[in-house]
Amino acid sequence: MPKQMLAEITDGAVVRTLAYLKQKKLIPYKGKPGAFLALTLADRTGTIEAKVFDGAEEVAAGLKEGDIISVAGRASVYQGTLGVILDNITLWEGEVDKGDYMRAYSGDVEELIAGFEKLLASITDPDLAQILQGIFADKETRAKYFDAPAAMTVHGAYLHGLLEHVVRQAELAETACRLYPLANRDLVIAGVLLHDIGKLWEFSWDLSVSYTTPGKLIGHAVIADRLICETGRELGVDEEKALQLRHLILSHHGTRDFGAVVLPQMLEAVILHSVDNLEAKANRCQELLSNGTGEWTEFDNIEKHAWYRG
Repeated sequence: MPKQMLAEITDGAVVRTLAYLKQKKLIPYKGKPGAFLALTLADRTGTIEAKVFDGAEEVAAGLKEGDIISVAGRASVYQGTLGVILDNITLWEGEVDKGDYMRAYSGDVEELIAGFEKLLASITDPDLAQILQGIFADKETRAKYFDAPAAMTVHGAYLHGLLEHVVRQAELAETACRLYPLANRDLVIAGVLLHDIGKLWEFSWDLSVSYTTPGKLIGHAVIADRLICETGRELGVDEEKALQLRHLILSHHGTRDFGAVVLPQMLEAVILHSVDNLEAKANRCQELLSNGTGEWTEFDNIEKHAWYRG
């Protein structure tokens, strides 16, 4: 079945395509018995809301979130939002091209991997090197790290997005450490390499990025802290050095409003938070600027404004 990308759907268009079922919800009617089915459909180009009115309960019973479904209907704009009214929906059991549903880093992944390996080999502090080598010696961890997205919907929400984020962030961090020579460069780079490693267990990704139960309950910073703590103790790493690295991980979101367990209280932690924030925001801004034309980008739901192209 030909794949009609969701971002290509326009008002009044006939829709016949395959989609990833990201969310389903039966919503009771307000003025009469019964309910309609509200679906969030997704592919690598974005999401769109769809509704099923006829036989909604029966359709809902045959579907689960995470399914690939075949849908047919018509698109329309209601209260300013484009959606699809579906008159046919079935579970798809044929072959699926994963590239239709998960975007991937558009550059050279091998170049990113080489950049990561160079950073890993550059750590001369024996305690930090031990922790890093101990963690990345695990082949499964290394493979997932190279493959992982950096986020669900914001920056780097695609395959290899985490690796891209880390390598770019490290370049910013190297400059910051040269400008502020009191900073321990090895500690900052170790923090860059490990600050988001918890996302390997916070997210699951196959045809779409979603949160795992540990991701929802404790989050990637706490997962990473535990990994560093356990690895350090297993390898006999100096506890003070491990504590400093753990502080960077637990404070890298900068403020408690944005998920920091503690506030940055070391120069290295300030640098890590700053370059993390810069890389993430600049990446998102650049992506919006690259999509479409015109003086302004589409509205940025994260920053709550559009970006000026000029």
